[in-house]
Amino acid sequence: MYKKLHLLFILFLSISSIAQNETITFENSLKTSGSFIKDAFQIVNQKNGNLSVFLIDAKKIYGYLFDDNFEISKKISSEDRSRKYKVLIGSSVSSNNDYRVYLTNNKHDKFASINFSFKNNTATLNEFELDSNQERFVQTVTHNNKFYLISVVKGTSLLGIYTFDENANYTKKGVDFSSDRLVDKKGKKTNLFNLITNSYGFNTSADVHKIDENNPNSIEVTSELTKLYVRENKVLLTFDQFKSFTQILSIDLNTLEKEIRQIKKPYIEIKLSQKKANSYINGDHIYMLASTNDKFTFTIHDFNSGKLIKQYSATVNDTISFKNTPIIQKGGMYNNYREMEKTKKFLRKITAGDVGISVYKFKDNYHISLGGKQEIKSGGMMMPMGGFGMPIASFGSATVFFNPTYFAYNSYTNTKSTHIKGLFDVNFDHIEGEMEENVFDKIKNYQTNSSASKKGEIVFKYKDYYILGNYLLETNQYRLRQFKN
Repeated sequence: MYKKLHLLFILFLSISSIAQNETITFENSLKTSGSFIKDAFQIVNQKNGNLSVFLIDAKKIYGYLFDDNFEISKKISSEDRSRKYKVLIGSSVSSNNDYRVYLTNNKHDKFASINFSFKNNTATLNEFELDSNQERFVQTVTHNNKFYLISVVKGTSLLGIYTFDENANYTKKGVDFSSDRLVDKKGKKTNLFNLITNSYGFNTSADVHKIDENNPNSIEVTSELTKLYVRENKVLLTFDQFKSFTQILSIDLNTLEKEIRQIKKPYIEIKLSQKKANSYINGDHIYMLASTNDKFTFTIHDFNSGKLIKQYSATVNDTISFKNTPIIQKGGMYNNYREMEKTKKFLRKITAGDVGISVYKFKDNYHISLGGKQEIKSGGMMMPMGGFGMPIASFGSATVFFNPTYFAYNSYTNTKSTHIKGLFDVNFDHIEGEMEENVFDKIKNYQTNSSASKKGEIVFKYKDYYILGNYLLETNQYRLRQFKN
């Protein structure tokens, strides 16, 4: 009798779990014929929690508006007139519940927006350009349903902040860092344009990676040397080209007040050519990692004061005492997964590339990854992740501009890095034990063990959980499924 009750209890839990995870499956009823859905994107109303999901085939865009109970309240379909604009860069939501998406072309010199009015059943495309041909597109921010675009003037330290209203009209204001001392990778004075951009052949483009610090980001994402964080109404730009300290620029989107400061990295006394270093911001702390072929040090500082809170180090002859996993190498040319025993190999691998730190708050503890990304050879050249400085995608949400969560998930599940992971308590004391799966692990495991299609796939944060979206080819349905830590 006890065994039967036990089995029934397990079955009940399984059914409950499935019911909780299966948020909604809905028919793409607006699509009557034609090709399969090839892409999708979502816009979340940050004020009332309403969600809109847009499905795209070769000719049309189909939009579905959900209330906070995941009931479809409105539908819209329109011709896809965004042929020359292939990269999503942001979104906004108006007070009358219109949903607008912003796009750019592959050169990032022409822009457009499409406004989806569920009330009027219309979709309107508006084109625009930057004020000057001397400006270069840098990054975007969507905050409180409002869209902002950031540019930099060629050869200067002048940023442009474009603020868009509900009709996609913009006002532009400048933030000038010319009087502030900025340094390049050699510690010499430089301008903001040089820090923000990279040149590949004849192309010069901005190379600023937007970070959502609430994601379990991969080393590939966090090892980038120029990162942008959005914190309430502030934008933070961090520069780690110079290996002795991190340069942090802060801009208030409401007042446009600016601030610049520096936080020292470990191993200042070591020659720049002999070490690698990087930083990562999460919560109230900034994390630093510096490595050489002989040793590495990981430090945790209070973000506001810069005060050192905790430090961990290991040398080439040490066993790393503060790790909870083996030394792991993923994404090798011939072996996708390898484990290493010696710290010497770990140091050699990460110091040969770009080092990075990833921090994820998980059930009142911290999951911290330390390591370096592998460089990928292409045609005899060393190429950065995403190609010529910009992660380019088709008209979908897998861009670091529009949906950094999906970008981070793709990077996390296709990692090419050498790393260790450690578990730490709220005081950053190391904890022994197994590392639990995080939400990206759960999504990946589900994808691996299901027949879900990659067509129209999206991953995004919604309220206090994540949602995976997939198009179901056989039934012309779209499924939204929730995942929690």
